[in-house]
Amino acid sequence: MSRCPCTTLLLLFFFVGCYPLSPAACHIAATNTEEGIRISVAALPDFREVYPGHFSDVQWYDLQANGIDEELHISVSGPFRVSLHCHEGFDQSMVLRSDDGLLEETRVFVRFFPLETGKKTGHITHWSDNTESVALSVTGSGIGDLVPEGYYDGTTGHGEELKTRVYEIIREHTVQSYASIWEHFESTDMRFDGHVWDMYSDVPCGEAPYLYSFFEDQDRGLGGNTEGEVYNREHSMPRSWFGGAVNPMNTDLHHIYPADKWVNAVRDNFPYGVVPEPSWTSMNGGKLGQNSLPGYDGPAFEPVDDYKGDLARTFLYMVTRYEDQVAAWDYSPEAQTMLAPNRYPAYREWAIGMLLEWHANDPVSQKEILRNHAVYQIQGNRNPFIDKPELAEKIWGETGVWVSDPEEGSRFRVYPNPAKDQLWFESPTEIRLLEVYSLCGHLVFKIHPMATASPISLPLLPSGVYLLRLLGREQHFLKKIVIAP
Repeated sequence: MSRCPCTTLLLLFFFVGCYPLSPAACHIAATNTEEGIRISVAALPDFREVYPGHFSDVQWYDLQANGIDEELHISVSGPFRVSLHCHEGFDQSMVLRSDDGLLEETRVFVRFFPLETGKKTGHITHWSDNTESVALSVTGSGIGDLVPEGYYDGTTGHGEELKTRVYEIIREHTVQSYASIWEHFESTDMRFDGHVWDMYSDVPCGEAPYLYSFFEDQDRGLGGNTEGEVYNREHSMPRSWFGGAVNPMNTDLHHIYPADKWVNAVRDNFPYGVVPEPSWTSMNGGKLGQNSLPGYDGPAFEPVDDYKGDLARTFLYMVTRYEDQVAAWDYSPEAQTMLAPNRYPAYREWAIGMLLEWHANDPVSQKEILRNHAVYQIQGNRNPFIDKPELAEKIWGETGVWVSDPEEGSRFRVYPNPAKDQLWFESPTEIRLLEVYSLCGHLVFKIHPMATASPISLPLLPSGVYLLRLLGREQHFLKKIVIAP
């Protein structure tokens, strides 16, 4: 496990330490009175590959200044954006106000927003009128669609029929050895900084309480009696649910993640759930306790919000990939709380509602897209609920009528189309969810809930064609929209 060896070099502006999701684990000394602008790193790790029109996972750095003018300016070159908030408000420039020339330590979040394919570089420059500017380097790559052409042909319709069609596409994969999973993790679950990406310990907008190095910190049978010692192979769907170490489920990388050994043990074989009053809480906020959702009031484990969608899409994959087997699995008592012993819907009502809510509230991330493709390269099949998120609602969602013809959908009105900076919609009933997807099926942004008439400020998107998806109480509306240059 990698600890944070924070060494302050008084003769340098930059402070080098360990990196959690971003390289700013080691803070600039708050008592530093040296005049000028100081940032915690000279460069962020490469943002890796992102679809044009989508955006990367977040990185960050810490900024501090003393003896500056009243305002400190941050400007960005290249397709990168900065914000003082982890999930919103990203822009090409910011202005921070000092307090009598002093700017206390401030965390700046960074994301990569490519508009086209290819390697991209940029700089984040910090300046004030009376001080020398300081720059930070950023890099990333825009990539073309990773999904093979024609892979999802025929995925039309809804409900059980659609689920079976998806099953027919993903049902074959190359079974891996259980020992090989350790090596595969280096391809599937590496953070920007090169450490193990453990969803049970990661803090997406802050420093992880501990970091693991591949191989060096893996579980070899010793340790793991407290949190933060070693990591092991977590079956997010516990293997007792499908009868034990039975392949192909036992080594299917789509549901196996690196995880802290102790947190994995505490989670045990319990289902995921919502736990408002935990009996135990992990260092990153994962909770064990009684599930509060109607339909099951027993023990459950609730992961942090930023990874609920990841795990929901994993669980939807499992009952789709193994549609031919799920009804006959040798269910443990814990499995029976969440799984329904049938091909469809395969989960109990409370679990379907929770998984769809997590899926909607935590959209597909860059991490998932790259992990999905890495697993595909290893074992030859994909998680369709990452590639085409709309499939989840079409298979398990409400039975509202889907409308794609403007004439049939006269109850909904969307204008102008093409749009540029703003889009208006009108609906006779409240909109439960609005989503915009790229034509590759990747969620660009979402808003929920909404009034019956409202303007929508469009985020920074490349011009082109997108899919607008509105979920009302009685009708669901799907329409192509055009964003003008």
